[in-house]
Amino acid sequence: MGTKGTEIVELDVAELINDLNRAYADEWLAAYSYNYMGQVATGRPAAKQLSALLKDTAKDELEHQDELAERITTLGGKPLADISKLVESSNAGYPKPPENAKDFEAMIKTVIAAERDAIEVYNKLVKKTHGKDPITYALVLHILTEEVEHENEFETVLD
Repeated sequence: MGTKGTEIVELDVAELINDLNRAYADEWLAAYSYNYMGQVATGRPAAKQLSALLKDTAKDELEHQDELAERITTLGGKPLADISKLVESSNAGYPKPPENAKDFEAMIKTVIAAERDAIEVYNKLVKKTHGKDPITYALVLHILTEEVEHENEFETVLD
């Protein structure tokens, strides 16, 4: 990051990079879980619709990890490179899909729980960066907005 760009961040940059890397790990895990559930959802006619929603949401999560990686790099850090460390580096762990690929309710509840965890993580980051790092603030606010939308979508499907 450039000299002036560093000066405007009024936070411990190493700590911020660590926070962003934890969120980065969460996004990879969510993307994998949601994509997997979208691939195996079977049984009812609604399976195709749920599968499409899960896969679409997984794409959003991949977009988030890419945006986080870009910010981590801009701040002078490196995104987590060791895939085997994703779970232990994450905030909430792996949103484990249900064993039964026909248990749509369990799939949806898994996603809702993961989205709620993400909302909590990004809400904390929004509060932490507000007025102290406008670039990271804008990014995490954008991601928070999408995570809130995801929670709402899946709650609507569950209802």
